[in-house]
Amino acid sequence: MKRLLDDREMIREIHRGKKEYLNTIVEKYYDDIYRFCCYQVGNRQDAWDLAQETFLHFIKHVDQYHYKNLKGYLLTTARNVCVDFFRKCQRRNQQELELDAALQRPGQELLSFRTSQEELIVSVEELSRQLPSMQREAVILYYGYGYKYREIAHMTGTGIATAKSRVRQGTEKLRRIAVKEEFCEE
Repeated sequence: MKRLLDDREMIREIHRGKKEYLNTIVEKYYDDIYRFCCYQVGNRQDAWDLAQETFLHFIKHVDQYHYKNLKGYLLTTARNVCVDFFRKCQRRNQQELELDAALQRPGQELLSFRTSQEELIVSVEELSRQLPSMQREAVILYYGYGYKYREIAHMTGTGIATAKSRVRQGTEKLRRIAVKEEFCEE
């Protein structure tokens, strides 16, 4: 029976010329990268394109890859791809990205995360509409993927205090939204 290789071993094999391991890496991490891009842009089609672009960038530069945390590296690459996407949109004077019609239907995708006091359940649409991109990104990395503040700081190119602040501010904003909606329903 063939033993499964960990990320480091697969990268070593790729560096030795066994490019078939690139497919294994893409299959292993595609869903996480796609979901991250979807949370960033709020549109499934754009997220699909951005996830593809993320992996194309990785494949193109795999020979220079020497990091320890492959998933973190891919998420950082996805973040940079998303930032470039938003810059392109701004140049075309697009103030807001249209949300995918599927996310506007009653069965919209939800993001659930537990804070120290309570569990918040927020639709991707709310997350995309209510939080600035930097807070949205930090909240997703912290609650959605379980990264620590120092890892978020490294991925976003900021300090630890900034990463903590963005998560805290984003969480507080989402909590206020949830309380407001709960109050309005009663």
